[in-house]
Amino acid sequence: MADYQLTATDIVIRTADGAYIPNDPANRDWQEYQDWLAAGGVPDPVKPPINPQLDTKPAKTAAEILGAT
Repeated sequence: MADYQLTATDIVIRTADGAYIPNDPANRDWQEYQDWLAAGGVPDPVKPPINPQLDTKPAKTAAEILGAT
């Protein structure tokens, strides 16, 4: 896990505390993020959105998984 996480917007998340850092050159946290990038830091990529349509089957019970049904 990197120190920062990209989002689908221009906001970056600091992973240590979950702080949302806006793209604002006057923001001290944004400046620290830019310094981290310049030093070779690579942020975690954007998390893909969850699509509930991909899994339309109901979850199996433990008995079904173990073949006891």
